[in-house]
Amino acid sequence: MAISAASRSVGLEIDSGIVRAVEATGSPDAPRLINMAGAPLQEGAVEEGIVMDPKEVGIALSKLWSRGPIRSRSVLLGISNQSVLVRYATIPKVPPDKLANVIRFHAQEHLPIPLESVVLDHIVVGETIIEDNTVLEVLLVAARRDMLQGFLEALAIAKLEPVDIDVSTLTLMRVLPDAALKRPIAVVNVANGLSNILISAQGSPRMARLVSVKLKDLADNLGCALKDVVQVSAENIPGRQGVYSAWTGNLINETRSSINYYQNQENAHELEAIIINGRGALLKGIAGEMQQALGLPVRVVNPFSGFVNGEQKTRGSGIKAVEFAISAGLARRGLEG
Repeated sequence: MAISAASRSVGLEIDSGIVRAVEATGSPDAPRLINMAGAPLQEGAVEEGIVMDPKEVGIALSKLWSRGPIRSRSVLLGISNQSVLVRYATIPKVPPDKLANVIRFHAQEHLPIPLESVVLDHIVVGETIIEDNTVLEVLLVAARRDMLQGFLEALAIAKLEPVDIDVSTLTLMRVLPDAALKRPIAVVNVANGLSNILISAQGSPRMARLVSVKLKDLADNLGCALKDVVQVSAENIPGRQGVYSAWTGNLINETRSSINYYQNQENAHELEAIIINGRGALLKGIAGEMQQALGLPVRVVNPFSGFVNGEQKTRGSGIKAVEFAISAGLARRGLEG
């Protein structure tokens, strides 16, 4: 039976060196994978999560859609860069119809840039008691308007319609296994560009952080192309192992720092595990090294395991499913309507 375009959801990630898309159908609780695909980007078109050359990105997106695997032109776009700020805050508990105004009133206390220059959103993650007063725990999300323009120009060139824009780090919540949603965990997404660290506790995001750990830097230090970095880093060649160890040490230190920062917050939970995904999860021995250094179980998880047909559809596809964690989360988010 044919699937109508209206019932489809497409999650789109624009990373350094590549664009990735996942198309799904069904419901948020029972999503079905239709297709996933990627297309290369010229070096410099995207730097640290920011579109530098909208025309080049638009051309790459046009080529991806022209090949046919992804059909719907309505996309949910994920962004993650230094112009996207995610801050934890507590605000007085108010009726839902007054919440947006109260959040905007308090937001400037937590953001280092004028509210007029950003698109502001929020997520209520819980409530707590402070000095006998009930307050809401929220994650404030602010994205600079000028940064968003480059993404929108690229989508327009490719004749794609952005139905929504989400923070890539936060969408990782939607690719966690059910068991992980019941525990306090960290999710580390290691990308070609900047990497993401999300901390989740009992199914709610508690902290989202962007870190300057990039596969692009590893490729540059190894003297290889970005597309070859996973293979080259595994080769036992004198000199290269030291470069790889230094880069891995940086990732471990950033992860440890993020975990320590979170656990020093009031009402923080003791983390029980780490999930690693993104293209960096393909690096040889990365999970074992992180586990030994951080003293927590570290697992690589198929981001499509929560899709009805996810394991079957990604097995033997020739595409490394773990690279599509953000796109998969965005596609599942799109099914929520």
